[in-house]
Amino acid sequence: MGQYKNEWGEISQIIDEHVNLMMGRYLETGCVFKCISAHIGFFPYAQCLGKVLMDKDWNRLNNLIYQENCFRSLCSLMCGDTHYWAFLEMLEALAVGNMKTLDLLVPQKTEPVNHIFPVYRPATDLLIGLWRKDNSVLDYAVPRAKKFVCGKRPQWERATIAYLLAMYDKNPKEAGVQLGLLCKGVMRADFDVDTDKTLFVPAHGLYQLAACLWDKELFQQLPMPDHKIFSKEYAVWRNTQKVHPELFAKYPETMINNVLVNPEIEMLEPNK
Repeated sequence: MGQYKNEWGEISQIIDEHVNLMMGRYLETGCVFKCISAHIGFFPYAQCLGKVLMDKDWNRLNNLIYQENCFRSLCSLMCGDTHYWAFLEMLEALAVGNMKTLDLLVPQKTEPVNHIFPVYRPATDLLIGLWRKDNSVLDYAVPRAKKFVCGKRPQWERATIAYLLAMYDKNPKEAGVQLGLLCKGVMRADFDVDTDKTLFVPAHGLYQLAACLWDKELFQQLPMPDHKIFSKEYAVWRNTQKVHPELFAKYPETMINNVLVNPEIEMLEPNK
């Protein structure tokens, strides 16, 4: 297809190969979700991230993250009987302004989830209470979250919960401390070097959560972390522009684009 050749050089081939594979799979299956697999489904985010960060094109960066988030969120929405596994996708949606998908991902109420990564349960419960403004959920979630913070889980997990508790307490100073500890903890954890340890998008999602829920005066007191996996320039851009995320690269088949942006289309037709 070659539509990215002049702009991306060698990366354009990777993008075009992905688009071609998606188109081929869609013609075979007639379903966007069925196009997604470990080998051909996800957009080549890792190969593009370094280039976009280096160029400091924040709108393009936002769109790149948005497209990856659309893919991952579609998987979470179409698979399993709970969205608790999608906590990081919820934060990534917050980071880029993918609010429609965020509202589909965040449960309305707490759920009795078993066999889940430990931090996702208290983190999602807190996010439900904060985002849905549901005090009954918060009354349930906050004591359990405080117990988690005092436990022995890895630093990034405890810092995530502590940040959400600081959100609940409307304590920007403490939230800033925990956001910094989160970034440090990620570097010691089993995250991907080419993506998460280059730019940890969920940290930006937590930062944007404060932008959404706190008033302007309180939010302006929230310090950004001094850490290489948090882009202060991107965060400033994100909060000084009217952001309308778009797909980084569109597909010739418009239904693919429509489903990624409006995943409820395939959610309503799960057996297609």
